[in-house]
Amino acid sequence: MCRERLGIVLITLVFFALSCSEEKETGDESACGGTCADIATAAELTAALAGDGSCLCLLEGTYEGEFLIKRPVTLKGEGAEKTIILSQSDTPLTVRGPNDVSISDLGLKLELATLAETPALRVEARLPGPEEPGDVIQNVAVSNIAVSSVNGGGIRVTDTINFSLTNATITADAKGIVLLDMTVATLSGITTQECGRMGIAFANGAQGSVVNSTILRNGYTGLWIQDTSKVSVTDSTIKDNALAGINIVNAKNILIENSEIASSKELTGTPGADGIVVYTPELAGDPIMAGDPIMQRAFTLLNSTIKDHPRAALVFDGTEASTGKELRNLLFSGVTIFRMDYGVVFQNGLAPESFGGDSEAVSEDYSDGYDMGTSDVDTMNGGSDAAAIGDAEPASDGEMPDVDTPSSGDGTLDIPSEEEEF
Repeated sequence: MCRERLGIVLITLVFFALSCSEEKETGDESACGGTCADIATAAELTAALAGDGSCLCLLEGTYEGEFLIKRPVTLKGEGAEKTIILSQSDTPLTVRGPNDVSISDLGLKLELATLAETPALRVEARLPGPEEPGDVIQNVAVSNIAVSSVNGGGIRVTDTINFSLTNATITADAKGIVLLDMTVATLSGITTQECGRMGIAFANGAQGSVVNSTILRNGYTGLWIQDTSKVSVTDSTIKDNALAGINIVNAKNILIENSEIASSKELTGTPGADGIVVYTPELAGDPIMAGDPIMQRAFTLLNSTIKDHPRAALVFDGTEASTGKELRNLLFSGVTIFRMDYGVVFQNGLAPESFGGDSEAVSEDYSDGYDMGTSDVDTMNGGSDAAAIGDAEPASDGEMPDVDTPSSGDGTLDIPSEEEEF
């Protein structure tokens, strides 16, 4: 009888062991798409990346070093707080050259002794240096990660088509996320916060979208768009950044939709901070702004709120060469603006009349909530400051609010007009 019971117990244990083994294998296949090689040390990770396994699962722990991905691979940790790749000297994780790379469920930490632009995650087609035309990589997906960079940058992506970043938090003492050159990126569920420069930058031709994301408390500006086209921001919050929520420099086909741009902070030595600044220094002959008029559907703002900035909601700034040019195909619809000194400012060659030209392609539709700026209030009250901004009647739907003319100096606002170096 005892032997029979012992046999039953042994059979039961074997059955449960096989069941657990099958569940683990199924889980690994679901997570990694195939057999997953468990990695437990930095030395094992280096060796595995040099090998030929298609799926690497990093166990809980800290992996210190600089690791290089040069082939298609899936790299998966056990969570951004559990599996950490750390470096104190250079980029912890670099993807260089291969297509079809997936990185998920990791924490990336960079801890440098002095401030530098070195990122915690670098994705690039080649080593920095002379470029080979058409040299790009494709299909790099990064998800469920946390980036923390002391004295360094967050993520830098160059010449990568179909780069996706999903559910990520980035904090860095330098730039947060930098997207460059031929990169086409989708950022979704991102939080970039307390970065020393901009939270997110698209530059030098990079295109893409920012969806359902938060850009918060960054030290220079929230979103910087320069020398490029086709960038969209939807369902996002850009708040408490220094200088401006969004800076657009020499760019076109920019869409901001269903978003809030709020509460920019003044930098020491600057005269103010704004919601959105559109600066158009280049004209015909420039690869981005080429043609006459200078902007073709350069800027679209839909169903969004701009509020609580120290100075202006929207600043459109040009150069002497902008005089007489038209801002065609601008579209403002469902926009709410309130609690600022100035609402909409045109300056340095750009004027309210710039909305001329193809009138059927121009739309200005401001929602209730536009509060007139101080220049409007002063005009209504003979220069008296008795009326508060919040007491002004909002413009009705379909009516473009009065364009503000700054009363100080030469009637223009100082804005950052230098292109950023990347």
